[in-house]
Amino acid sequence: MSSLPLQQATSTTLNLMKVGDSGVVHDVQDQGDVKNESLFNITRRLKELGFVKGESVKILHKGYFGGEPLAVRIGQSTFALRNFEAALIGVTHSQKVGKW
Repeated sequence: MSSLPLQQATSTTLNLMKVGDSGVVHDVQDQGDVKNESLFNITRRLKELGFVKGESVKILHKGYFGGEPLAVRIGQSTFALRNFEAALIGVTHSQKVGKW
């Protein structure tokens, strides 16, 4: 029997992750009205920056007041995101289960 903690994959959005958490992007979703051009532009820009399915992501830092901005590493690049932008990014990450 291994003394390593078990891992459980969970799906969440980037804004709900804690500093030090890492995972894999599974989607960038359009929330709200599809006709909202500014939201469409934001999701398109996130994808252009590298927030695409299968890319690794890690939360490096959150701002002190309101947790904004988030410093996020995606692949080999680091970006600052606002909470509403991070909420558009779906992430699958592993959580430790058990007290090993």
